[in-house]
Order: sequence, then C-alpha cells, then structure tokens
Amino acid sequence: MIKNIHKWFLFSMLMLMLFMPIFQSTFNIFEIKPLDGSFAQIEKADFKFFTWKRWFDESFQNKINKAIEDNIGYRNILIRLYNQLNYSFFNKTLTQKAVIGKSDCLYEEEYILDYTGYNFIGKKTIAQHLLKTKKLQDFLKKDKHVDLVIIYAPGKASFFPEYIPDKYKPKAKTLSNYEYYAEMSNVLKINHLDLNKWFILMKDTSQYPLYPKYGIHWSTYGMHLAIDTIIKHIEKTKNINLINPLWKKITATDSVKDADYDIEKTLNLLFKLPSERMAYPEIIIKEDTTKDKPNVLVIADSYYWSIYNSGIPQKVFGNHEFWYYNYTIYPDCWGDNARYVDKNNACENIEKQDIILLMITELNLCRGFFNFTDELYNKYFPDTPKDEIYDFKLWYLNFDDKRKALYHKADSCRTTPEKILDKMAYINHWISNKYK
Repeated sequence: MIKNIHKWFLFSMLMLMLFMPIFQSTFNIFEIKPLDGSFAQIEKADFKFFTWKRWFDESFQNKINKAIEDNIGYRNILIRLYNQLNYSFFNKTLTQKAVIGKSDCLYEEEYILDYTGYNFIGKKTIAQHLLKTKKLQDFLKKDKHVDLVIIYAPGKASFFPEYIPDKYKPKAKTLSNYEYYAEMSNVLKINHLDLNKWFILMKDTSQYPLYPKYGIHWSTYGMHLAIDTIIKHIEKTKNINLINPLWKKITATDSVKDADYDIEKTLNLLFKLPSERMAYPEIIIKEDTTKDKPNVLVIADSYYWSIYNSGIPQKVFGNHEFWYYNYTIYPDCWGDNARYVDKNNACENIEKQDIILLMITELNLCRGFFNFTDELYNKYFPDTPKDEIYDFKLWYLNFDDKRKALYHKADSCRTTPEKILDKMAYINHWISNKYK
C-alpha cells in the first residue's frame, strides 16, 4: 500500500511539473521578472502565419516552435537558473559580450583586445586619421568658429588590467590604439581631453570607486567627476563661463543602481552578485541668466548615456544633441521612432554649433571616431586625393560582424588582425584599380 502511494505521489509530482509551465503560459499565474539585455523574442504562436508554402518550406513549423519555446511558462526563471549554475560552478557566462575576470571583475572582450594591443590598426592609419582630424579642427575653429574637442573616455581594461584573465594576456603587451591615439594627439597638439589617463591617475586616491566591479561604464560618481571636467574644458576652450553643477551631498550605499551593474544585469543570473559600496552624488543646478549657454553637439558611444540621462547637459548647454555612434540621435535610437543623423546636411548642422564633443572609449578606437571626422573632412576638403587603402580599413572596422570575422581569421592564421586587414585593403585596392 505504501509502495503504491509512493508511486502515485511521484507520478503526481511528475505530471505537475509537466503541466505547470503550460498553466503559467496560459493563465499567467505568477508574475515573472523579464530577462535583461537585447534579444529578439517571438510573440505567442499565431496560426494566421500558416500557408501551404510556409508549411512545405518548414518556415511555419520553425516559427511556431520558436514561439512556443520563447513563451513557455517559467522560461525566464529556468534561464536564470541555468545561467547561475554555469556562473557559480564553471565560471562561465552565456552572453558573448561578458568576460569574467579575476576577483569576479566583469569586462567586455573588446576592451581587453584594445588594451593588450591585439586589435591595433597600425601607426600609419592612426597618424593619417589624426592628421585629417587636426586639419579639420583648425579649419572649423578659424573659419566657422566651431571648436571640435576629442575626448578619450576611460576604459575598464586600462583601469583594471590586474583583473584581466590570463588567457587574454600576451607574453608582452603591444602598443594599443588608445596609447598611440593619445600620444599622437599630444604630438599634433590636437584639442583633446584624456579622461582615461586622468582616471588611471586617480585610481589609488579617489575617495569612491571610479569603476564598478560589475559594470562596463564609469561609475555614477566617476561620471559626475567627468562632466565637471568637461564643463571646465569647454570654458577654457571657448573662454566663457558656464553654469557649474553644485554637489549637495554624496550618498554611499551597498544598493547599486543606474549603470553601476549593467554587465551583471545582462548575465540574467538567479541571484544578485555581492554588492560593493558605491557613491551617488546629489547635484543642484541653479539657473543663472548671466552664464553662457553654448550650442553643443556630442558624437559618442554609450559612455555618454549616463551623462545625457543625468539631465546636466540639458541645463548647462543651450541647444544640445547626442549623436549615438554618429548614426542615430539619442534617445530615439531604436524601434520605429528612431531618428537618424542627416548626413546630407552635415555642414549646415555642424555650423550651427559652438562646440562639438567627440567622445570615444578604447573599445571603439579601432572605428576611427565612427567616421565622423572623415565624413566631415571630405565635405570641406573634397579635392583631397583619396586613399583607398585607408578608406577601406576604416569602412571595414565600423562593422561589428566584419571585425569579429577579422579576429577569427587572424587567430586561425596565427597572425595579427592588423596584418590581415593590411592584406585585405591592398587586395581591394588592386582589384578596384584593375577593373576601373
């Protein structure tokens, strides 16, 4: 009798486990926390998609299977559990971007690739790029009264090299894109602000963390230091007086927020990682009609998100726009309502500005300032002879999939991405000239 009860109990538990996901997906019994990050999830199965053509080419079956998998009950919890097991027992993440460093410090891989010099694009390419940037910078200031300032944002790999996993460390660190860009910017006397160098110098003396352990961007505290420094640099460059944010108080807490754990969120773990003590300044901005409010255009990567979202630029500057990757206009960057940069009226848009801030972190230096300076240079100096090899390199490196393919090719050939890219550029140049 007891044996039969055990059998029925086990059978009942098994059936309950099988039907619980169905009940959850049908009746939404419990509210399940959504997954973080960017991914495509298909809505619930819609049989209106059916046609005989889609049936025979199997596109209907594939879509329905994917829809059922994406909407099965407790899916998000099970994914978080699976991710947690991989993280806790195997020190692995299932997102391609995240790298677990020593002491559980989290990175994105391409920051490491730049710091170690693996993805170096070459001295000649960087020098060409900065020479054009310098000529453009001088022209805009003299003829259009527009100041172009290059800002080298901090990078987590440069800030925390001691936590980089050993598998990424070469026998000898080679020259990085950031190092050569910073060096040549000084040599050419380009108007630039090196926040990466500044953060590294403050690393051991800062009262609060400048970088979070589980985030990829500067900490909220570090961001506020950065915007203060940027404002002062604008004042010096333009010889004007801006409204300066006032620090009312700083709250230090173990409850991290904002972007201070943005990589951790994308891991989609079941449990939060141990909190570190972070600082959150409370800022006051007093309106002052005696202060200048220049028109400021910012071309930047995601490091400018937290500055923009703080609301400080909107109160300190006059007309203010943020061109994300020189492609979309933040915050309307995604979806059907996305706004795109108008490249046809580039000169007109630029000449409306008082100052242009071009902010870029080490992750993106291989992209060549998102082609912003090159596109503008070609507008103002159209008679300059074209360099097809240089143009091909920067065009190629602005595509994520092409860069990844380049790295895979370099690894398989046991050489550097720079050498592979050089060969590709020369072959492209030879073919284009042969068939002109």
